[in-house]
Formats: sequence, C-alpha cells, structure tokens
Amino acid sequence: MASKTETSSSRSTADARETLTGYASRTQLVVLGVTLVALVARFVQLGHRVAHQDEARVAYWAYRFMENGAYEYRPIVHGPFLTIVDGHLFSVFGASDFTMRFIVALIGGLFPLAALLFRQRLRDSEVVAMALLLAFNPVLLYYSRFYRNDVLLAGLMLVAFGFFVRAYDDRRPLFLYAGTATFALAFTTKENALVYPVCWAGAAVLLWDHRLFVERAGERGLLTVATERVKTTAVGVWEWAEHLSASVFLFFAIVIFFYAPRNTDRLNTDTPGLYEALGDPTLLPAVAHEATFGSWDKFVGQWGGGNEESYLSTAKALWPVVQEAAIVLFAFAVLGFVVDRYTGERPRDAVAFAGYWGIASIAGYPVIVDNPFPWEVIHIIVPLVVPAAVGLALVARLGLESVSEGDAISATAAALVLLVVVGQVGATAVGTSYLDPQSEENELVQYAQSSSEMKPLLGEVREVVQSNEGIDVMYYGDDPDFDGDNLYASDSSSHAAPPAGNGWFARLPFAWYMETYGAETDSVKQAELLKGDDKPPVVIALGDSGSCSKDYDNAEDIDEYMDGYERHEVQRYLHDSGCVISSAVVYVDTDATEG
Repeated sequence: MASKTETSSSRSTADARETLTGYASRTQLVVLGVTLVALVARFVQLGHRVAHQDEARVAYWAYRFMENGAYEYRPIVHGPFLTIVDGHLFSVFGASDFTMRFIVALIGGLFPLAALLFRQRLRDSEVVAMALLLAFNPVLLYYSRFYRNDVLLAGLMLVAFGFFVRAYDDRRPLFLYAGTATFALAFTTKENALVYPVCWAGAAVLLWDHRLFVERAGERGLLTVATERVKTTAVGVWEWAEHLSASVFLFFAIVIFFYAPRNTDRLNTDTPGLYEALGDPTLLPAVAHEATFGSWDKFVGQWGGGNEESYLSTAKALWPVVQEAAIVLFAFAVLGFVVDRYTGERPRDAVAFAGYWGIASIAGYPVIVDNPFPWEVIHIIVPLVVPAAVGLALVARLGLESVSEGDAISATAAALVLLVVVGQVGATAVGTSYLDPQSEENELVQYAQSSSEMKPLLGEVREVVQSNEGIDVMYYGDDPDFDGDNLYASDSSSHAAPPAGNGWFARLPFAWYMETYGAETDSVKQAELLKGDDKPPVVIALGDSGSCSKDYDNAEDIDEYMDGYERHEVQRYLHDSGCVISSAVVYVDTDATEG
C-alpha cells in the first residue's frame, strides 16, 4: 500500500475535493444516483422469471426453515446465509419468487456504493466508472436477479477489501471491524469464499515484490530494503494487535452464528443446536466445533475434489459468457491495468492489487470449479472492476480533454468508443435480464432453467389449490430401472430436510411452488390408480421424450384417464437431454378452474 505520507496527502486532497461544508460531494451524489438506478433495474419484473431449479431447491429449504426452524449445514445447498435470511423474510412478507430473490437484488443493487470506499485511491471519474460497472455489467445484473450466493460472495469480498483499504488509509479501527464483519458474512454465502484470501495473499506478495523491485536501487541493497519492510509491517501489526485480535473473534462469532445447527431435535441428530446452547452454555463448545470443524469436514466431502475435467475444456465452457456479457469489462480492465502500471510515477496499489486478484481468478477458477456454470464468471469479473474503471474513466477523460483542446478527431473517436460501449452493454443487459431471461440463446442461462413461460399455469394451479379440499396435487411415475428422474416418493416425510429422499428432486421447480401454495401433495406409481373420478384437481407426470431410449413412467401411461383435464406440457430444464427428462405434463381439472 502507499506510504503514510503519501496516504495523508492524498486523503487531505480528496477531503478538500470531495467535501464542502459537510455536504456530500458531486461524486458521492452521482454514485448514489447510479445506485438508485441499479436498484430499480434489479427490482423491475424481479418475480417474472420462473424459478431455476437451483433457486427452487434452496428456496424450498428456506421455506422449510421458516416452518420448523430446523437447520443444519448441507454443502449441496451452499452456505447458510440465504437459507436463514430468506426463512425470516418469508415469515414476514410471504414466500414468492419476488421475495425469494429480494435480498440478492437488494444487496446487488447497493454494491455500486462500494466504489466510494476507494475514492482516496481513485480519481473521481474512476469512482463513478466503477459504480457504473458494478451497476450495469450484464453478468452482475442478471445474477443480482437470481437466487444464488455468487453475487453476494463476490460483492461482499469487494466491500471487505474496500473497508480494509480504508482502515489502512485512515488508521481507523472501525473500518477494520466493518471489513471483518463483511468478510465473515461472505464466508456464510458459499464455499469458494476460501479462494478469496488465497488470491489476496498472492496479490499481496506480488505487490510487496514490486515494491522491493522499485526500492532496491542504491547502496542499501535488496536485503536491507526487505528487512525494513518486514520491520515496518511487524510494528504496524503490533500497534493494531488488540484490534486484530478482536477482529478474529468477530469473524468467528459471525461464522459460528450462521453455521451453528438450529432445532436439531427435528433433524434426527444428536448434535446440539444454537438455541439449546444459549440455554445451556456448556453446550457452546460442541456447537462451535460443529459450526467450524464439522462444517469444514462436510465441505471437503462435497466439494473438495475441485474440477475433474481438463483445464482447457472448463476455460472454453466459461469463455462464451465472457464473450457475450463481459468482454467490454475485460478490455477496459486490460487498458486500465497497463496504463496505471506503466504511466505516472508508480502504479497505484489498489489498482495493481485488484488486477493481480483478477488475474489469479482467471487462471484459478478453471481449476477449482466443480462445474463450469455461467455464474462462476462473477468471481472473475468483480476484482477486474477496479482496473476496468481506470480504463473506462481514461477514455472519458481523453474525450473531454480533446473537446476542451479543440481536437475534434480525438473527441469524436472517444465519443464513438463510449457510444459503442454503452450500446453494447445496454443491449446485452436488457436482452439477457428482461427480454430473454430463459432462452437457450442466452449464454447466461444455465441448463437447469425452465425454458417455459409457465407463470400463467402456476397461477391457475395456485387458484385451484386454494379452492380445493383434500389432496391438491398428485405426482405420477416410478421406475426402479430408470436412471433418470422419478416423481413417486415412498416416504414423503424425507422431504422435510436436505438431502431429501427419492422423488423430491424430480419435482423441481414444482416442489417450491406447491410448498408456497400450501398444496397437499401425494404420489402414485400405478397408472390405474388414476382411473376413477376422485382424482386430485392437479396431476403431474414426466413427458414422453424421444431423447431417451429407455422406457420410463410418463404421461402417456395416464392420458386415457385424464378426461376433463386440460393438458399443459412444460419444460423443467431448457430441453430434454438424453434421459434427463425436461418435459413435464401438468393436468388441471377444468371443473376446478371454472369453479
């Protein structure tokens, strides 16, 4: 980081430039305006898209948590943050696709404010550019409207980094605690939070090495300079030892609070829960052990293998997402990193650090990701926002300077670049997030997203459920020899906690909607049981797919028994793929809908 003298000078200059008799500066007001627009962009039609299977899966468990208060960390559902927060959110505002995505959209929309944490390290124009990139990059926008942890993790880590920078610059412990709390919250979202401190450590080493390289000249020699650096760092750490110790305690307190099991008597486990430990402090060590070491063991067991495919195939799978929705940001990041590094007196530490962090993510994620899904690109994009802001602001400044100097050619060129950038990013953002959020042609859409516009059908089913008495929905289909999905559940009580038993996963995303509708569900595996007139008003079966060469229970088995029912064929995924059957048939009793 910068020297203390340099930091004090830049801080006083920034303060003089950015404050006026206590009122917010123009830069702060612009960033606030960008943030408000970002929030609107995330909340418009937030509940319009039908739930992705991952969204439905995690939201289902959040709803169950709301109902029974039972929680135990399951790596397949990722960190506890969304489950616990949404469980409480559902209890206050009800459960729907809108409220499911609300917290991600809210936090994602507020992330442009993170740019203000770097205003002592960046120009005013670069701070605004950073806010714009965080607000409107198509990948960040799409997944801020998606019930997943990735935007939360990446954004919280960027905010934590910003707070740590401010703690160093201002020498204020408050920023250290704010950064630690944000850092800890990031660890409650998703397991690849572990990658971030590794990237930061690597970036810090490169930054330190560069500082030694710059200062090695003269008779003092490399060893002397390195020794002085180590002593200075050690003295700084010792001066902050009390606050650093308190920060470690704060980190583990937050992690343990979220990862601690809750109401474990309802989960058929002997592990004590958080609430029991609060009533009996002697149980706290066991709860803390389960929340830390126990969670670690589960994580390694689920995700410890990393990517089992080739590096190049994974990188190739991620590239189309970058090409469609982040290529502009990548180009500006390269420009900003290079210009900052090779012009001026010296590279700025915050820009160089973020650049190293981004480069490490580009190189590392094809190694560590279990599956190369589109949302993994988020973790590459977010650190590159800082050097990209430098590049974007540079082009804008050159254009303005050319206008003031009467250089029409340069001003026109800069204006054309910015116009093309705004047009490309804007068109991509609108297309991916609003016009085609479920299309196969959209590179941001992962396969487990339904390609069907089934919201009208689901609304019809909801009305039927609310007016019906008894069993509302019947699932049909079971075949022990079929290696695809079965809807029949021999023990539906196993669906109360993850991992759910047989017959649950194939019901996604319907399981989420039926749960929120309060539907009474049942299942059968003999088609003849649906012959009578006393069938429930809604029946769901897998469709008949030509992509699968195996015989399996499907809607053709029961079509002859469904007189008086309207037949709707929808897709649970984007499309059928081999014996992963996307097609599903929903039968709705016409008498029930007319009533």
